Amino acid sequence: MAQFAALHGINKRTLHYYDDIGLFFPAYKTANGYRYYAQRQDLEFEYIMMLKDLGLSNQEIIDYRSHPDPDEFNGLFTRNLDDIDARIRSLQRMRTVLQTLQQRLAVCRRLTHTELQVVTLPETRIVRIPLNVDQSDVNLIYETARARWSREQLQMGIGTYIGAQRIRNGEHGHYDGIYSPAVDEAEGEHLPAGDYLQILHRGNWDTLPDCYTRILEYCTQHRLRLTGCAYELGLNEFALRTADDYVTRIRIRVEQR
Repeated sequence: MAQFAALHGINKRTLHYYDDIGLFFPAYKTANGYRYYAQRQDLEFEYIMMLKDLGLSNQEIIDYRSHPDPDEFNGLFTRNLDDIDARIRSLQRMRTVLQTLQQRLAVCRRLTHTELQVVTLPETRIVRIPLNVDQSDVNLIYETARARWSREQLQMGIGTYIGAQRIRNGEHGHYDGIYSPAVDEAEGEHLPAGDYLQILHRGNWDTLPDCYTRILEYCTQHRLRLTGCAYELGLNEFALRTADDYVTRIRIRVEQR
């Protein structure tokens, strides 16, 4: 028994317990109580462990083994394959979230001062919700996002967007909606590839109006026209020491006049 337990990475007491409840018996027992397992039982035991890993209880496995049925076994596999596929998709989405947060932290670590530049970006995908809000409506923003998006999508961050005309009118504290980078490439809508004016700013929300002032000044100096919406997103909400460490990224598409 000790050899069998070691081979399968379990405790001898576990084998005693499985024998006592009728889940897995030794090939034979001696008169003085020693348990012996045959080589042919190795695979049988691994199948039992597989069923336990799939979430079946000991009693469910005992009941099935008492009345084995190929169709029922196949149905069990089908149901659990569906569950496994769902778990894989969930883990892939979580991986996307973690990689995205890592990339944002890397940007925040290297940022020593506000950066403003034109960057050429590939097509990306976002999910967004039209919502008439201002900077102070934090609870409404979160409640709206939570009602519509998955947990992984929320973890990608909740940003805001504002139309170019509002920026030109000086209404940059009032937003047209909320958005988040899509955690799943099959979801949401695309933001076109092209040239975007990007500002990376470290400071609390009260300093954001200065960012939009700089954006307008830059466009005037370089003869650029703002198009579409500005997409505003906090990059390090999950790793803040103080409000002054907050890093905001604003991106808006630009064209030459």
